[in-house]
Amino acid sequence: MKKFFTAVLCAGLIAVTASGCGYSDALLDSKSSVTQPSEANSNPATEDEVKSSDYKNDLNGLVDYFVAKEYIKDDKNTVTEMDAASIGAEKGKKFANTFETKNITIELYEYNQDKLNETAENILESVKKDGTFSIYSLPDVPAYISDNGKFLMIYTDASIDNKNPDKTSPNFQHREEVIEDFKAFNN
Repeated sequence: MKKFFTAVLCAGLIAVTASGCGYSDALLDSKSSVTQPSEANSNPATEDEVKSSDYKNDLNGLVDYFVAKEYIKDDKNTVTEMDAASIGAEKGKKFANTFETKNITIELYEYNQDKLNETAENILESVKKDGTFSIYSLPDVPAYISDNGKFLMIYTDASIDNKNPDKTSPNFQHREEVIEDFKAFNN
């Protein structure tokens, strides 16, 4: 009888754990390493002082910029290296964060515009056309491309109804601010 209850408990734990995985977990790098904050911005500035032109035009510069804007935290508990090649990108990082007590994730990817493979071209074209892309037969993923075309961002906040959003909610306004700053990064 104890074995039966143990088996049921284990099955329940597996189900709960699996239900917490989102679409983007399919992009996780099997090595799943974490990175340390880069030294480019060791003294956080206030949001009004932060200018994207002060940061390198690469993924690490974008991460440092987002850390300075306090959109993300770049520490071992909040960042995961992503399998960027699955969407044709060179590098990718996923950041777990909260805003207004709601869980959000921000995924950032860097593309080499001189060496786009077919996957990258398809993903970027789909995002430019529809604001979404699909991978591994999963539902469409909303995404954003920076104005300079070098970066792709996936911003996930389950508290925002994407079909009928409350545009006055703090979470919606925060997302729009992040998108605006992302698009304008080093443009």
